[in-house]
Amino acid sequence: MKNHLRALCCLLVVLMAIHYSAQAQRRLIDSLKTTLSYKLPDTTRAITYYQIANAFSKQSQLDSAHYYLKPMLQQCRRINYIEGLGDYNLLISSIYQNQGLFEESIRSGLAAVTYFTRSHKPKSVARMYHNLGLLYKIMSAGQRVHAHLEKGRSYLLQSIAINQELKANRNLADNYINLGIIYEDLGEFERGKECFFKAIAINDAIHAKPDDYRVIYNNLGKNYTVQGQYDKAIEYLNKSLAINLELNRTTSLVHNYRNLCTAYGALKKPEQAILYGEKAVALVEISKDAPLARSVYKMVSQMYAGTGHYDKAYQYALKNKQIEDSLMTLDKTRTIAQLEGQYAVKKSSELAAIQANLALAKTREIAIIESAKEKEIAAIQAEESHQLAKIRAVADIEKTRAVLEVQAKYETQKRINQIAGLDQQNQQQTQQVQYMAGGLGLLGLLLSLLVGQYWAIRRANRRLSAQNQIITSSSHQLVSQAEQLRTLMKELHHRVKNNLAIVSSLLTLQANGLTDEKAVQALRKGQQRVQAMSLIHQRLYQTDRVTIVNIREYLTDLAESLMQAYGYEPSNFDLQVDVAIEELDVDVAMPLGLIVNELITNAFKYAFAHQERPLLRIRLAYANGASQPGITLEIQDNGPGIEAADWQKTGGRTSFGKRLVTSLTEQLEGHFELLSQDGTLCRLHIPQTRLAA
Repeated sequence: MKNHLRALCCLLVVLMAIHYSAQAQRRLIDSLKTTLSYKLPDTTRAITYYQIANAFSKQSQLDSAHYYLKPMLQQCRRINYIEGLGDYNLLISSIYQNQGLFEESIRSGLAAVTYFTRSHKPKSVARMYHNLGLLYKIMSAGQRVHAHLEKGRSYLLQSIAINQELKANRNLADNYINLGIIYEDLGEFERGKECFFKAIAINDAIHAKPDDYRVIYNNLGKNYTVQGQYDKAIEYLNKSLAINLELNRTTSLVHNYRNLCTAYGALKKPEQAILYGEKAVALVEISKDAPLARSVYKMVSQMYAGTGHYDKAYQYALKNKQIEDSLMTLDKTRTIAQLEGQYAVKKSSELAAIQANLALAKTREIAIIESAKEKEIAAIQAEESHQLAKIRAVADIEKTRAVLEVQAKYETQKRINQIAGLDQQNQQQTQQVQYMAGGLGLLGLLLSLLVGQYWAIRRANRRLSAQNQIITSSSHQLVSQAEQLRTLMKELHHRVKNNLAIVSSLLTLQANGLTDEKAVQALRKGQQRVQAMSLIHQRLYQTDRVTIVNIREYLTDLAESLMQAYGYEPSNFDLQVDVAIEELDVDVAMPLGLIVNELITNAFKYAFAHQERPLLRIRLAYANGASQPGITLEIQDNGPGIEAADWQKTGGRTSFGKRLVTSLTEQLEGHFELLSQDGTLCRLHIPQTRLAA
């Protein structure tokens, strides 16, 4: 009874999590669809299509994902967006994998590797190699195809090499986990164990969360079980079980319970084995994972048979058989569909070849028959001509006699008729001459008009040609002037950046010569503000677009430089930068950067004095669903917080930083608010009208 209640509770928790996750995904998709209605840069539109397709893919709505990937592909090809083509092939490879189309998935995955390599994205190349390694492992599932496992291992080793060079430790830990699983499938359990311990060492070094250890502990437990070290296996399985119970990971709990049942069964402890076996059964019926359910039923059936409970052993063996039959039917259906497709292609090719051969043979036969027929017709025509010649000769003699008799009478009457006819012809010829004279006059007039029109057209063409040359020359001059202006703007930004760097250095030297701590702090604040503006100008002269700033890279560099300036290391500081907007106009980016500089500096000065693990979150995104469209900036720390009333006080002397934030907010026509929410949350909304201006 307790087991059923516990299973029911787990089911309710899983359903609630799925419901909330689905709602979040729907809100994200609606928000992204709204974004598509705006006038977006080409790359931003392609990325938005990708994000919508990715959200649908996570919800297993693969047809909808395909629908939004098509315009993304067209957009990327049109603008030659190489990185976007890599993202497209990465996602379509994952979709093909879920549909069981492994060849198409491999082909798209290799295309993604090519595009990511061309766009100099080694991190994405490593991720794709990791996915290809997992794909080959899945293809070998159940059959342990050695060639597929070796291929999967090769791709994972390539991913490891890239991640080691990039020092991407979090990804490197995932590489070693899956490489260890492949080694286990190859029967090399010691090498698999080495990979799992390497993953643990990496997680320890980066202070990973407990969630990152649960899969490693479970696989170590399974590894020790296979090698007969059951006590060691139970130790690691219990570690994984404790994490999964806290995080309520249903599928992972099934793996833990199944492996614990196997280990206790091998130790001849039937009570514990039955307990964990029944827990695995209760949860696997909730997860709806057919292959996992099959392995659990098979294990529990064997466990009950070993303890003498043959009725229950038979019951679970029957369930295992039912799932096995359904999976075999599914695999069979998928295989038949693939074979039917291949057969249809082959049949079409063979039918086309047969039809071509038949047409060729038919043409040859018709040519032979027509040749013979032409010879027969020629012989018949020759004989017919000979007979006709004889008949005509006889007829001509008779005809000549009759004609000579009639001709004398006819000639006399003919001459009389000719005289009358000649008179009539003379009258007709006179009329024709008159008509021809009028026609020639009209033709001359038309020719004169045509010649005049011809010379008018030639003069117009000469004028148009001269105007085209002037326009072409002006166009070249405008292009040259635009290029010169762009170069001058880059040089201007470069010099401004250098001048600001000199100002920053002067402020540093001045601060070093002062003993008053308040004065030193004031100069350092000024230096940081100058560096924030200098970073903007550095971004501008490094690109061809001299009025547009890559705000995502700018905010990341600004936050990291301030973190280093205040003595924090990335290993003991949780910096989260979530920027959904890639580019901003310099007139917006400059005051926005100064505001971010002030708010981050305040956080480093006052928020983290008593925090073991400081957290700073920076988020910049479109204000979706808000009453006023635009963009929203949020900066939050996990410090003691500050009351909004204290910030809004007007009495006393207001700090320069607060006055600067207020002034810049007014300049941006924005609205600034401060909240106490697990620390201090600063939120700035900039309306769309200001961005458009």
